[in-house]
This record gives sequence, structure tokens and C-alpha cells, in this order.
Amino acid sequence: EGLNLPPGKHFERFGWGWRIGHLFFAVSVMTLVLTGSAALFADSAWAPVVATLFGGPKVLGLIHRIAAAIFVGIFVFHLFYILQKLLRDKTFKWFGPDSLVPNWKDLADMIGMFKWFFGKGPKPRFDRWTYFEKFDYWAVFWGVSIIGGSGLLLAIPHITAQYLPDWVFNVATVVHGEEAFLAA
Repeated sequence: EGLNLPPGKHFERFGWGWRIGHLFFAVSVMTLVLTGSAALFADSAWAPVVATLFGGPKVLGLIHRIAAAIFVGIFVFHLFYILQKLLRDKTFKWFGPDSLVPNWKDLADMIGMFKWFFGKGPKPRFDRWTYFEKFDYWAVFWGVSIIGGSGLLLAIPHITAQYLPDWVFNVATVVHGEEAFLAA
């Protein structure tokens, strides 16, 4: 729109490393959703079939934990990468057009999109990251914190039980399942 680019011109938004990371991230999420749903809905007709395809409930749980470790590993790598990049790049602007930090323009863009949806204004022109991309990006932090924290409590029950009361398992199970279902 207004750039006068030749037809078929494409821009590479992410390098190969980021694309491979996203692939592993996506596969781990899909694995977590499938194995976690089968565990959450174990009393349904389809879940035992899925568990059997994976090699039984114990193997299903093991695969779920491995996928969770990959997911968290990629997330932690991302955090370290971003942190070192921010510490090295002295010209980075926290609220600039290349930042994933929400700013006032995002609120104006969101309002502008609703106006555009209803034919009350032009479609807004976004910076590098749209407000909905920023929302999706930051939602992962919430999800990893809630799902990962509750999942860790459930994955190491012998340690959890040493320090926390037994009702924590029930709360962690509900929080883990509901938040994961919402994320899926």
C-alpha cells in the first residue's frame, strides 16, 4: 500500500534460526495440546484411543513432560537472547516502532481498527508490530507463568508435597488444565 514495490516482492521477517525456533515451539505446543487434552479428558471416549496411540498413559505423560521441557527451553532461550540483545543495543527504543512493548499508538490503532471494522474510518497504518501481535507475544509470558508453574508443581509431586498442603494439587490441576485449554 503506497510502497510501489514490484509484484511478488517479499520481505524476510525472521531469519532461519527464528523460523526453526518457531517450528519447534509450534510442534511442542501442538504436542502439549494433544497429550494434555487426552489427560484432561481421560474419561471421554476418544482420550484412551489417543493415549494408546502414544503408547499408553505413562508414555503420554512422559511425552507431555518432554514437550513441556522443549517449550520452556525455547522460552528461556528467547528471554536470554532478548536480554543480551537489549543490553548490547544502546540505540534500542523501548517504545519505538520496532519494540514489542505496548504504547499509546497501539491503543489508537486498536480504536482505529474498530472504527474501520464498522466503516467509520480508514484502516490504521501499523508499525513493525501491530497491537494484536504484541498481545499475542505477551500472552505467552502469562501462559508460561501460569501453565508452567502449575505444571511444575504437578510434575514433581514428591517435592511439592513436602512444602505445600495437599489441596494445592487440586488447584494446580484445575489452573493448569483451564489455562492450557484457554491457550489452546
